Amino acid sequence: MIAQQKKMIIRDMTVNEISSVDNPAVKGATAVIMKCTGIPIRKNAAEIAIGQAEPLFKAAEYGNAIIERAGEIAAQTGITPEKALLDHSGTDVVLIELAYGERAAEMAIMKARSDRLFPG
Repeated sequence: MIAQQKKMIIRDMTVNEISSVDNPAVKGATAVIMKCTGIPIRKNAAEIAIGQAEPLFKAAEYGNAIIERAGEIAAQTGITPEKALLDHSGTDVVLIELAYGERAAEMAIMKARSDRLFPG
């Protein structure tokens, strides 16, 4: 006799980290969570800054990448991330490109909303 598996219903869950691979390990899986580092968002931001691409991410994701970059600078220089952001926002190429990406994403969503309200 084959034992039936019981289904579990999760009613309350907090996710601190999601990690997976690019291809599902389980045959027939219907969803895969892609693992991602900061490289794609930085590459897209760099392309936006030189006018070669449109934003692929939400403005908040570029904002998060800005904070992450400020943390990297802070770790290298021994200052706080806040001070790193203030001191390097106009000189660090990555921060500048991410800011372009963030602004482009904000403008894209504003345009999409405007186009919905005023088609034509």
